[in-house]
Amino acid sequence: MSKSIVQRVKYILRHQTSDIDKDQIEEVEYLNIFKDGDNLYGWKEYDMRFGKPLKSDSWKLGCYIDLQFIKKDVAEYGDKKITIIQRPKVVN
Repeated sequence: MSKSIVQRVKYILRHQTSDIDKDQIEEVEYLNIFKDGDNLYGWKEYDMRFGKPLKSDSWKLGCYIDLQFIKKDVAEYGDKKITIIQRPKVVN
């Protein structure tokens, strides 16, 4: 079982990875990217169109945050390797 870790990261990008569905049937997928030194972490977030704000809306690009998460797997994004995370939670 994976354990959660807390890491100080810089929130550097929210990239839309899916096309906008003009019929609004499918959710829009975003990849939020965080950086810690040379390490990149990514969290996939989905806009389900319920009128609720996204979790990442409260995060400011370029800011450092203490993030608690569980590592899931590794993916490639362009020529970079990103550790995909799940269950991110900002720790105060």
